[in-house]
Amino acid sequence: MSSVATQSRNNLAGKQRRSLSGQGGLLNRMFGSSSDDRKDAVTGDGSQKSEPPQSPMPPSNTTAIEESKDEVPNDMRSPTRKSTDEPTSTDKKRRSSGVGRARDLFSSAKASLHSLGGSPDSKSSDRTPQTPMQRLGKMDPALSVPTGSLNNSAGESHPGPRSTFRVGVTEDKNKKCRRTMEDTHAYLYNFLSTPAPALGSDNNGKSRTSQADSTTSALSEQGVVETDNGYFAIFDGHAGTFAAEWCGKKVHILLEEIIRKHPNTPIPELLDMTFTSVDQQLEKLPLKNSGCTAVIAVLRWEDRIPNSQSATGSTAIAPAAAQAVKGESQSSETDQAESKLRETASRQRVLYTANVGDARIVLCRNGKALRLSYDHKGSDENEGKRIAGAGGLILNNRVNGVLAVTRALGDAYMKDLVTGHPYTTETVIQPEIDEFLILACDGLWDVCSDQEAVDLVRTIEDPQTAAKALVDHALARFSTDNLSCMVVRFDSDKVQETAQNKTDPIGVEGDPATKPGGLSEAEHIVLDAKKKLDESGIETLDRVPTEEIERQQEHEPGPELNADALEAAKKKAAANS
Repeated sequence: MSSVATQSRNNLAGKQRRSLSGQGGLLNRMFGSSSDDRKDAVTGDGSQKSEPPQSPMPPSNTTAIEESKDEVPNDMRSPTRKSTDEPTSTDKKRRSSGVGRARDLFSSAKASLHSLGGSPDSKSSDRTPQTPMQRLGKMDPALSVPTGSLNNSAGESHPGPRSTFRVGVTEDKNKKCRRTMEDTHAYLYNFLSTPAPALGSDNNGKSRTSQADSTTSALSEQGVVETDNGYFAIFDGHAGTFAAEWCGKKVHILLEEIIRKHPNTPIPELLDMTFTSVDQQLEKLPLKNSGCTAVIAVLRWEDRIPNSQSATGSTAIAPAAAQAVKGESQSSETDQAESKLRETASRQRVLYTANVGDARIVLCRNGKALRLSYDHKGSDENEGKRIAGAGGLILNNRVNGVLAVTRALGDAYMKDLVTGHPYTTETVIQPEIDEFLILACDGLWDVCSDQEAVDLVRTIEDPQTAAKALVDHALARFSTDNLSCMVVRFDSDKVQETAQNKTDPIGVEGDPATKPGGLSEAEHIVLDAKKKLDESGIETLDRVPTEEIERQQEHEPGPELNADALEAAKKKAAANS
């Protein structure tokens, strides 16, 4: 009886060994492991050699081994047999390494197929798709300007010895809520000098950018004029990043050009002209679905004369001089009129702002928040009336159920409703009580009031630290949008010294510190970009094929109109009337 039981156990054990042998043979044929490795895994006394920890077995292999174990009852296994039947660490290592080899094999094959998709002679850079901005940069050097410190779209800009302000910027994609970053920002420490009055024709201003092709080498030898005039901007994109990126690199250049051409025109009017020009140029580009909100500030030195009819109590000398000499015919009378105005003029710090959409700018004046922008939203009554007057509807606080803002740059497909004309302000800075500016997109203002933002950073002297504090505050308040915050901190002592003529005047054309024919910072940055394009052999006058850009547009479509909601709203409006 004992011999029969022993023979039965041997037969069952043989089945078990054949089952394991079948599994091992299959793995060996798949991954090339030798049978000698398995023998070496168990020593003569039955103990296993120590192996380094391996990755866990794939579920399919583990299941197969455990099913073969069940063929032998537990009460019929000897201790030695159990040790032999259980998968050793070498078995695990072999299977794990085999899976790794297979994974590497598939990855290598995939990479080979991908590389065969292009021409063997094509360069690696040709296989990398270029963005629309990179393609347009071959035609317009301003669009090829590399991003500067703090992700500055205008390029590298640093304060000079006479700078009376400092800029800090922090941005955050808010990855918990957003997959892409659609905000851009730009700033300059030495924006264009304030032009002297042009008492002849208003169109005497010269455009150097239009002459850049023929005078690049000559202009590049001239130094940048330190003006202490600042430019600050934030652009919050929607339906893609194209419009915001384009504005970050182009708006300040267009504004400088328009100021040169119209030196006697008030800056608020020139800002409106600039925004109109931006819309016109964006409409000519293939990506017509993209748009952005914008908030822009220009901080500059001006010679101003008292004016009781002005809300600021003064006015810039250039428009006043042009108005005073309008009826004068002789040059001597013109010079005399200008001289009288200069006798009463004083150098002042002036801040101009313009915005479309819900990006906002706030001035801290003696600890109080002073908003210098207007939120153009569908929930605004005045904007709702304007949209209705233009033939549109506000559905769920959105223009035709699509856009949450009623004014923006770009959005050419609905430009008849979503205008690009900005809200503008003019503020004379009072150095004793004006402390800093906050520019930010709606990602901050949706969760933070103007006064809360001012109170949060008023005691933080470093503008970069202040900007980060605002972004962190918005994230802690569970903001669901991209975040971009810019803080501009004024140096009150330096501002007062310049305003009170304790130092040489700066910032106005004709000042001793202003080099005749010098470059603005924006001009210098663009010229450097053009030189790099020339050195790389890229011809900037080549037409950029629009097929690739139009193909990119298909991947970033604009929001579509909800036709059913629009029809229902029309019926409801007709019933109410």
